[in-house]
Amino acid sequence: MPTFVTPFPELLDFSFYAPLLLRCVLAIYVIAIGFSAHHKNVRIIAGEGSVAEVKKELTVGEMTYRSAFIIAGVFLLIGLYTQIFALIIAILMCASIFDKRARLTNEIARAELTLLLVIALSLLLTGAGPFAFDLPL
Repeated sequence: MPTFVTPFPELLDFSFYAPLLLRCVLAIYVIAIGFSAHHKNVRIIAGEGSVAEVKKELTVGEMTYRSAFIIAGVFLLIGLYTQIFALIIAILMCASIFDKRARLTNEIARAELTLLLVIALSLLLTGAGPFAFDLPL
């Protein structure tokens, strides 16, 4: 039976830093989701074919939803309570993927949300990685 060898065995030395990269990418993306679209653009047709865009404020529920993304992203970025906030982000991503009326699915493709869900679940299983305040037990 043939054995397959990795072409770059030196890169396996850096596998310790994989959770750090996943954590930072997820945190930055989640913070960007939280800060995006603070206003809803509503198109109003004002007769004679003219269209005006009016900015409408977010509701309290939407602001809470966005704030949860921002808070979870900040905690992930500094590496504090990583597994707890990875679970929270996974729940928020599932809600965004499967909720038909969620505004997030209109702004971000479901494939991107699924990818972020997988990253959050991998952080839930692997932990924070290096340069975090979480200590493995």
